[in-house]
Amino acid sequence: MKAEDRKAWEKQQRENRIIDLAEIIFFKKGYDGATIIEIARACGYNKRSIYLYFKDKEEIFLAVVLRGLTLLTGVLEEASDAADIRDMGCSFYNFAMAYPDYLKLIMVYEAGICVYQTSEKKARTQEEGYKAKCQAATDRMADLMIHMLDRAKDQGRIQTDLTAEQLMMILWGQVLGVIQIILMRKQGFEAAYGLSHKALFDAFMDMVLAGLNVPASG
Repeated sequence: MKAEDRKAWEKQQRENRIIDLAEIIFFKKGYDGATIIEIARACGYNKRSIYLYFKDKEEIFLAVVLRGLTLLTGVLEEASDAADIRDMGCSFYNFAMAYPDYLKLIMVYEAGICVYQTSEKKARTQEEGYKAKCQAATDRMADLMIHMLDRAKDQGRIQTDLTAEQLMMILWGQVLGVIQIILMRKQGFEAAYGLSHKALFDAFMDMVLAGLNVPASG
């Protein structure tokens, strides 16, 4: 390994270690509760040393969020091949149950950092770094869902005057809302409501699909 390659590799390893330890703190305290000083202390660095690798707390946060977005994008890509709304919804549910801490951070990112306006996204296509990578992952997920819904409409499996993008926004809000309620009330869920949270989610998906199916002819 060349000297410059080894130096770059070592820098990446130190950066990954910072992300690993920062992830634990963000999972525990959230974005607002975590501090650069706390992250530096966990890494055995001072605050100035952290700035050799990341420009601020937001960039470290986005590095953690990117891990969650990468996992979520992967499961949605697999589900999108079937052009099936149930598969897409269940894939998101499975991700949320397996990685609730990542989901919480993704929601913080989407609420305050992610860009949804097309004109603003175009203006940022030349940006680099974790913010751009997170934006690209978010855009990829939206494109997957929109493309899947377009195919379902073309195949006559759903009927609506809404565009695929408009329908995606509604479905995303519905699915996310139900999953957040499940996560908040997960402990003792079956004893309290008489069914498992998976059974509740399946029933919810049945209701969503019933509302989207093309009416039977005759």
